[in-house]
Amino acid sequence: MRRWTAKLATVVIATLLSHGALAQRAVLIGENDTVADTDRDYTSGFRLSFVFDNFSRDLLAGQAFDLVRPALITYGSPSGSVRQQFEWIALAQNIYTPDRDTRGTYTPGVDRPFGGWLYTGFSVAQETGRRQLDSFELQVGAVGGNASLAQAVQSSFHSVLGQASPVINGYELRNEPGILLAWDRRWKFGTAFGNGFGVDIIPSLGLTAGNVFTYGEAGAIVRFGRALSTTWGPTVIRPGVSGANFVSPDPDAPFWGFSLFGGAQARGVARNIFLDGNTFSSGLHVSRDAFVYDLVAGAEVFNQAGFLASLSWVRRSREYTTQTRAYSDYASLALAYRF
Repeated sequence: MRRWTAKLATVVIATLLSHGALAQRAVLIGENDTVADTDRDYTSGFRLSFVFDNFSRDLLAGQAFDLVRPALITYGSPSGSVRQQFEWIALAQNIYTPDRDTRGTYTPGVDRPFGGWLYTGFSVAQETGRRQLDSFELQVGAVGGNASLAQAVQSSFHSVLGQASPVINGYELRNEPGILLAWDRRWKFGTAFGNGFGVDIIPSLGLTAGNVFTYGEAGAIVRFGRALSTTWGPTVIRPGVSGANFVSPDPDAPFWGFSLFGGAQARGVARNIFLDGNTFSSGLHVSRDAFVYDLVAGAEVFNQAGFLASLSWVRRSREYTTQTRAYSDYASLALAYRF
């Protein structure tokens, strides 16, 4: 299974990278808890995607957007200009581990199991009147320790850092296919101070469903900066705060912009496979908390040509009853470049 997954991942990324030459932007997100000097719970993740926001340059992306448009619920949108984008998630991975993952001996029902989520997919988004952003996302892939390549990636990363490799000893989720569908809506309310500076608030609502994650969410991001009309705040790997990797160049705004931001997202969680255990068989699991929240703070810099760099610090509340600490921290770095 592991060998098959590796081959599939190679084919997928090669295909998407070849098509990515027609994309308008490439986006890379990397996340890790090493900066918080921990190695537990959500310990690392990455996501490589290609964004198409000029369908006249790529008719295939425009056709793909039209095909899934019915899933993009935009009811109640304000009047004004419309901007659309199609994002192809080339390859992404999340890795989850128990606390002190080099012990080798773990207690079922107390220690969360090792697990990973290796996936591809797409998202579509539409901005209306620069005041509302709706998005729909589909992810498909493999869950488990071997199929997700989590063990291989985690061990390699530890080796690079000169750290001991995780000792799994079979304490991991079984392999299974995964699917996730998500819909989100965001609004933007702001006040301008002059010379391009201003403040805004971006409240959001969303629903995610699938055998990997199922939850409802509500949150808000507050920003201070310049040329804020150009972006929709930070994008971290799901589950978490998301600006849909959306960049909307504004000819009336300064060429260079930035923002300092802070906010929160609350989630009512009905399923988290990395805590509840496998879907189609009984096995390792812990008692999940039904309410989880993230606090996020950071900064981003961007320009009207499509370049963006964002650094976020995320503090996630307790996710299961036997979690050693009341929270977990990690950093998220996002980079976007327009071709």
